[in-house]
Amino acid sequence: MNRKFLLLLLLFTLSFQASRANQLSPTARISLLTCEPGNEIYSYFGHTALRVHDPGKKIDLVFNYGVFSFDAPNFVYRFAKGETDYMLAVQYFSDFMQEYIYYKRSVYEQEIDLTPDERQHLFDLLVENARPENRVYRYNFFFDNCATRIRDRVEEVLNNKIIWAKEKEKPVTFRNLLDRYVPGNTWAGVGIKMALGVPADKNITYYQKMFLPDYVSKDFGEAKVPRDSVDVPLCLPRTTIYEAPPKKFKAELWSPVNIILALFVLVLVITVWQYRKKKAGIWLDFIIYLAFGVAGLVLAFLTFVSTHPATGWNLNLIWALPTHFLFAFVLLIKPLRNKLKGYHWFTAGLLVLFLVSMPLLPQTFHWLVIPLSLILLLRSGKHVLEDIRLRKNR
Repeated sequence: MNRKFLLLLLLFTLSFQASRANQLSPTARISLLTCEPGNEIYSYFGHTALRVHDPGKKIDLVFNYGVFSFDAPNFVYRFAKGETDYMLAVQYFSDFMQEYIYYKRSVYEQEIDLTPDERQHLFDLLVENARPENRVYRYNFFFDNCATRIRDRVEEVLNNKIIWAKEKEKPVTFRNLLDRYVPGNTWAGVGIKMALGVPADKNITYYQKMFLPDYVSKDFGEAKVPRDSVDVPLCLPRTTIYEAPPKKFKAELWSPVNIILALFVLVLVITVWQYRKKKAGIWLDFIIYLAFGVAGLVLAFLTFVSTHPATGWNLNLIWALPTHFLFAFVLLIKPLRNKLKGYHWFTAGLLVLFLVSMPLLPQTFHWLVIPLSLILLLRSGKHVLEDIRLRKNR
């Protein structure tokens, strides 16, 4: 966070600590801001904020529940574990827009049609939330984020009387929704998709979809609220504040698809050659088992330690067993290597069973799981065939 942002946050906090009697003028309006997804991993899904614009009081502020700091202690570990703290921060609208214009991300606005009392109530709630003792919250990507917090504040002001539109889409899962936003052929995108477990494939409700800013915007635009026995739209029509130029996507030479398929072909060629020439290839086995073991340790952490709701019971652990990590080092010790040949049989059998049963499992797998599994199957299968050949020659 830069100094200007921190100074504004401090001034805002001090200015409202003395009294809560900060009345908005009749010209005030509060609107939902929806920001287009960006290129950074934390911006893949877009952003939601609330704008409080009161020309009569010369107020034009953005209340932003999506602020965090990479400099926080153990940020990566805590994020993976699901213990990241976010905060509500306040920015000048001009500064907020400057950031999105710089990164070429479109921004849309929907004025929320509130009565003066409701506007004041919502403003007071936001001010209270922005106090130092209240502004930090435990972030949950699916159930408590910048989008759900704003939805919840508006519902609170309207006493939970919002009439949400009936569901028009076919049932979808968290994975279905994330697939629409996560770039398919990037390392971050592939990593996110493989990190999701069985819970990500369960159907979710329209209400749960509002963890995504686009769905908050859509549902706010279709929702109604009762006024004098008549249901009226919750928001005025959406307007465009800034329209970014079309994004240009460039194919990357070092993309996951290119690298993994190239590795598969390379391992296939080397393995066939080694089998025919009766070469052991221990160092190649070591590298492959080690890599798969590291992947398994990461997946095991996300499955059994992390509190992220969608990373539990990840069946990718079938092909990326954490025990592969230990076995990689066993391969470097000749006496143990000969005694534990059965591990190759176990690995090969498990991989064949996994590949055959993939369509029947309750989890959707990234298609790159197939060539990855085949890479390990080639190495474990080679040792199985060598063992069979050795027994026949005895």
